[in-house]
Amino acid sequence: MTAITIEDTSGNPRDWPLAFPPAEYAERRQKVRKEMAHVGIDTLFVSSPANLTYLTGYDSRWYRRSTPTGLAIHVNSDDLLFFDDVSHRGLVSFHNGQISRAAFFARFRDLSEEGWIYKTTARDLVDTIKQEGWLKGVAAVEHWALAPGGVSLRFIEEGFKDAGARTVDGSWLVDRVKLVKSPAEIEMMDRAAVVADAAIEAVVRDFQPGMMEIEVQGIAHYAMSKLGGEEPAIRTSTTSGPNLRAHHPLPSRRKLLKGDVFVMDLCGSVYRYHANIARTFAVGEPDKRWTELVETSRISFDRIIEEVKPGDPMEKVVEVGMAYLDSVGIAHRGWFLGGYDVGIAVPPDWVGHTYLNGRCFERADFVPGTTVNYENVLDVEEGWPGGYGTQNVDTLLMEEDGIRILSKLSRSIQIVGA
Repeated sequence: MTAITIEDTSGNPRDWPLAFPPAEYAERRQKVRKEMAHVGIDTLFVSSPANLTYLTGYDSRWYRRSTPTGLAIHVNSDDLLFFDDVSHRGLVSFHNGQISRAAFFARFRDLSEEGWIYKTTARDLVDTIKQEGWLKGVAAVEHWALAPGGVSLRFIEEGFKDAGARTVDGSWLVDRVKLVKSPAEIEMMDRAAVVADAAIEAVVRDFQPGMMEIEVQGIAHYAMSKLGGEEPAIRTSTTSGPNLRAHHPLPSRRKLLKGDVFVMDLCGSVYRYHANIARTFAVGEPDKRWTELVETSRISFDRIIEEVKPGDPMEKVVEVGMAYLDSVGIAHRGWFLGGYDVGIAVPPDWVGHTYLNGRCFERADFVPGTTVNYENVLDVEEGWPGGYGTQNVDTLLMEEDGIRILSKLSRSIQIVGA
């Protein structure tokens, strides 16, 4: 398999426009190579869809499990080598100008061999990288990537070994780099927050009693689309009644009637950059206990802004929020008090590799440019009239002087259909 030169079409307005200037992508790749040198990796095969978008601007609606869409980066080369199925040749060639050379798999051959799809494509990929002279040192794949499948990644890694490279796990290397957002990325996330806020405002404005949960979702999606918001990497949640106890259900055909309390949790997404927001709604004037609970719990965000500063561990967000809720006697209602690093994401995953409770893949400290969401999800086990819980979620940006919340909306309960 031979890599071919890809024409730079980034200046052609008829093609998909790049989210950022080429220099932004070049700087990202330079940071990745610097991190590779720091950890002793000579060649990194990147296949995580979000990381591919981050480094090149490439975006696709299908990342196959059987054939590896990916990018080979060498620590000492500005060149890039992109891999994809031959059916995506047009997509790669005309999508953007950040892929200089690409090699395409011809999948349908050697059909008699067991595992012919992932075995032949893995061999082709390894042989092509070997021809570049990039398998003479330490090589890595992203074992925690969502695509391709783990079997394909295993065959690629074994091929690297057979070609003479020493292999290590390259998971989270790119994620560490993209954890801190550039000014251009922050601007994109602010745009995503405007899109998210517009969705909530549209629901407040256009809701009518008797609408199904799925109709309310449609209001939000239409409002986001009108502002250029695309499909987010996490599906929108509109939940009410008993569904609130499930926490992660899809919008149903349940009708929202006067007296109901419901929650919307959604992401605005612009060029794959996300801003997460969730609010609690009441159809008509709610039982005063709902208002008191939301008004009391929302102050936890104010405490977090006051107390969490650059250099603090991410875990401090949860510690401050939990301490406040405990001080007012409602911490026991917390189903989930926490969050994740957020930013660029491709379906079906929308969060990064660090969690605010420090219990996931890696932990991190806040520095200017770090963006996370914070979720304040409370259950009401008594079954108050209208619902079973509340939710406030916002996206937090750490700046030089502290945290800024991207959303401009109130975190009070939203009364609709009155």
